Amino acid sequence: MRKFTFCLCLIFSIAPIFTQNLTPQADSLRRAVERLPDDTSKIRVVFRHALFLDKVNLLDNLIFLKNGQQLAQKLGATAWQPEFEMQIGRNHANSGRPDSALFHFVQARTGFQKSGNQRGEAAVLSRIRWVHNYLGDYEKALQFAIETLSIYEKIGDEAGTASALGNLGDVLYSQEKYQESADYFQKSYDLNKKLSRPAEAAVAAQGLGFAYLQLKMFEKALGFQNEALKIRRERSGPRDVATSLNARGNAFKYLKRYPEALQDYQESLKLARESGFLPLQKVCTSNIGHVYNLLGEFGKALPYLLASQIEIEKDNRLDNMVESQMLIADAYAGLGRFDSAYFFRSRQLVLSDSLLNLENQKTMSELQTRYETNQKEVKIAGQGAEISRQKTVIWFVAGILALVLMGGFFLFRLNQKLNKRNEEKEFLIKEIHHRVKNNLQVLSSLLHLQSRNIHDEAALDAVREGQNRVDAMGLIHQKLYMGENLAAVEMQDYLQNLGDTLLDSFGLDERVKIKYLLYPLHLDVDTAIPLGLIINELLTNSLKYAFPDGRTGEVEIKLWTDENRKLCLQISDDGAGKPAPADAKNSTGFGSKLVQILSQKLKGKPEIFQTENGYSTFIRFENFKMA
Repeated sequence: MRKFTFCLCLIFSIAPIFTQNLTPQADSLRRAVERLPDDTSKIRVVFRHALFLDKVNLLDNLIFLKNGQQLAQKLGATAWQPEFEMQIGRNHANSGRPDSALFHFVQARTGFQKSGNQRGEAAVLSRIRWVHNYLGDYEKALQFAIETLSIYEKIGDEAGTASALGNLGDVLYSQEKYQESADYFQKSYDLNKKLSRPAEAAVAAQGLGFAYLQLKMFEKALGFQNEALKIRRERSGPRDVATSLNARGNAFKYLKRYPEALQDYQESLKLARESGFLPLQKVCTSNIGHVYNLLGEFGKALPYLLASQIEIEKDNRLDNMVESQMLIADAYAGLGRFDSAYFFRSRQLVLSDSLLNLENQKTMSELQTRYETNQKEVKIAGQGAEISRQKTVIWFVAGILALVLMGGFFLFRLNQKLNKRNEEKEFLIKEIHHRVKNNLQVLSSLLHLQSRNIHDEAALDAVREGQNRVDAMGLIHQKLYMGENLAAVEMQDYLQNLGDTLLDSFGLDERVKIKYLLYPLHLDVDTAIPLGLIINELLTNSLKYAFPDGRTGEVEIKLWTDENRKLCLQISDDGAGKPAPADAKNSTGFGSKLVQILSQKLKGKPEIFQTENGYSTFIRFENFKMA
């Protein structure tokens, strides 16, 4: 990357910029520019032509920008220097070179600060924010987004404020704070509408669409993406249209309208290729492969996914690589090539471990820096105090103090060793839970792969239920190694994740809602695992049988401790229901037997009720352990 940028700069420094090959349209503009006298008016014309070419051809855009920059240097027009630097940085960003883009943006900021141009500084800060957000440094991105908003509000620039609000929404989206993101995008959208800025309103509408997708408000998301695309088809260049097409394709994909999603992705890829928009080409290629997977056309999916994988590896973004490996594994499994599927699934798990280790190393590095800083401060303070005592205290007291300090030192050293051992034990326990979770995930993946070749509905149902049970146990171990307390499972978060997983497994996200009435509980792992399996079985039973023939409804999960300090569980649904057996012991289903056995382990007895509005199971447990 740096070699390419250096070579490009070298070429521009030794030859007139317009000796480069231009497209016919750009060459026509060049000839018009060359007839003008060398003055500030000519700089303005070159800059305007460069902005036009930004929407047409990125190489032509860069050639005009470099020529304008040289002209500004020749005429000593210092106010134009940061303007050209910022646009060159934008060109590098759109060409998939974020490091080079950041260099030019920083140069532009320095130029704006020297000239006292606050509006220009705010504009380039917004670009710097984009680069940090793209590189995954969300804390810095948030810092620059807030600084940008502060400058625009200070100078009373409503248009800049509207854009800065959208930038904040973008960063918060990257931090997975989707509701806050939607709030800021909405403010940006409303202000742009008020100011009659349709192009900018389209940007905010697209951001709202992304946020509502994550909030599972799919129809609302599609509405905003349609609005953004309509505006951009009328007013914007091919890269903006391609971006909106890809965004609308995402909405269609979430709504399971796969043919429409595929059509949008393919048109977006075509426009991205024509305009040289490299980052979007990678995204569209991966999305097309994903949709073909969802359509079961694995042979068509694989070339796109493998091509996307090559580009993703160039970026070295672990999070994108993990997702890419998973999609390729699914495609190979669909084609019956289970050896290749297992290979890519294994690579995915290795990359997942690497990503987690990087996060842990970053956290440990920050803690170590804080520790070393505190130690230096303590040492300096101790040295100052010792000097003061030597001046004011007699030798006898100083000797006693020395003995006390020595004792304190040995205690400190002993405490350090104990802390280190505790940290090692905690790390090992987390690693055990992590490995158990990974093993269960591999088992779940194998069951998923096996289920693709099973055509008997009863056998397929049994395998899927087995996979759900494995996932329920794996989720317990995931919560343990990711939580602060290695011996406790926070049940509210666990049960909500379990419920979302089962809804997705049965494809009932749009028809069935799960209502959670959960008392804040932290349970010991020996209690959490059987309880999680019990809830998995009861919830699975409701989702399978309570809502046939497209019926909608609600399942309610209640978990609390009663006045006798007994743990109580009730799972109810308002579905079709089914005749309840007089005694759960007499049920012949494996799931019912599993619930009965696990309930006995926790000293509980299931009580099943057929209500007017559905089906309900109540269990009171006497043998459980809080953590």
